[in-house]
Amino acid sequence: MDKKSFYIELGRLAYAIARADGIVQSEEVDKICDLIGLEIENTGDDSYDKRDVILGAASEFNRLRTQNASAREAFTGFTDFIAEHTTLFDSRTKNLCMKVALRIAGANEGVNETETALIRKLKQKLYAVNA
Repeated sequence: MDKKSFYIELGRLAYAIARADGIVQSEEVDKICDLIGLEIENTGDDSYDKRDVILGAASEFNRLRTQNASAREAFTGFTDFIAEHTTLFDSRTKNLCMKVALRIAGANEGVNETETALIRKLKQKLYAVNA
């Protein structure tokens, strides 16, 4: 499994969090692109094209938005990915997932109860892996 697939799934997670409050804002898709770009720069990994990775995550986010997918559906897809790729989720990757979730939730008008509950579930799923 390559990292590019992980970033596509990160787009799915971002959508789940953004959709949790019922409204997906354009600020939220912009935020995911910015975060992924920064993460790639911080890792110094040049084994893949940064633009392709960002577009993959944004495309997944927008695909789900176009389909009007539910937050539950997107979140379940991401947690299934976690279960299928447990070795990928080291502490850095888990922290990145949490950072993305928190920043997406806070991208527009703060974090509400529904987003908080979803973030809590994410944390439980992530930290149950390789525990």
